Amino acid sequence: MNFTDFYGNEPIKTILNAHLFHAYLIEGPEGSGKHTLADKITNALVCDGVNPPCGICRQCYKFRQDCHPDIIRIPAEIPVDELRQVLAGIVLTPNDAKHKIYRIDNAEKLHPTAQNLLLKTLEEPPHYAVFILLCNTREGVLQTVRSRCQVLSLAPLPEETIREHFIKTFGEYDEKAKEATLLSAGFLGKALKRYGEEGDGFSEACVRLEKAAREGNAAEALKLFHYDNRESLLAFYNAFSLYIKRKLRQCAESDRAFYSTLVQKWDEAAQPMQANVNVKFWNTNLPRICLNAGRDATRRKDRI
Repeated sequence: MNFTDFYGNEPIKTILNAHLFHAYLIEGPEGSGKHTLADKITNALVCDGVNPPCGICRQCYKFRQDCHPDIIRIPAEIPVDELRQVLAGIVLTPNDAKHKIYRIDNAEKLHPTAQNLLLKTLEEPPHYAVFILLCNTREGVLQTVRSRCQVLSLAPLPEETIREHFIKTFGEYDEKAKEATLLSAGFLGKALKRYGEEGDGFSEACVRLEKAAREGNAAEALKLFHYDNRESLLAFYNAFSLYIKRKLRQCAESDRAFYSTLVQKWDEAAQPMQANVNVKFWNTNLPRICLNAGRDATRRKDRI
């Protein structure tokens, strides 16, 4: 399979090139590339060319025009009766391609009754049918459905890979691009989105966390940590890291003890966070680190 413009995730590429499965569950947060990967698989399955998708055959043209008769998109909000009708049509062989592809975005939003209906088809699909389900996290998809799919979990990309893409696309890798990369938690789509936005979406939270650390306000600090996934937590961690380092560069001498202590304590959390991925733990521990840093800085200042 031709993976041009799909970066990283070599284990997934190996799986896709080794064997065709009747169903895939592509898992990844927003900006992880799951829609790009789903498009690659879909296009390759209908392509007539060598090293699919070739991008030049009639089937690829129909895919690009979003008018291929053998690609059926099923909305996650589909009523059960309508889904039953759609799935009943699976007995009809493909019109134009070797495969008939059923694609469901946001599969975790499918009603459990609809998922159970889908399960019956996944258990014994015709040889030409392939299902591609996309989700932010597999936990919203029934275990019985997951067990019938080849799960493809998208991993973060190395910073160097994202950097190369920025240079290829924009001709440079400036400070804004570097910050966008850091705040993306390793996902190219997030980095590109942040690069095109004004601000990183965490500005207010960073100001509030700094104020809570300075004032020793534990209740306020804890309010800011409500993340339910590792990617969002890391994005805020990186945003606050950039924020306090800017403050340290720009602060008056009277504030230097506060910011330098905060930066030091915050940076020390980076390695333990890689070892312990428990989000609930860090939702509690990171505000505690900020509060302790604020107290330590006050003691240092008092001694001076």
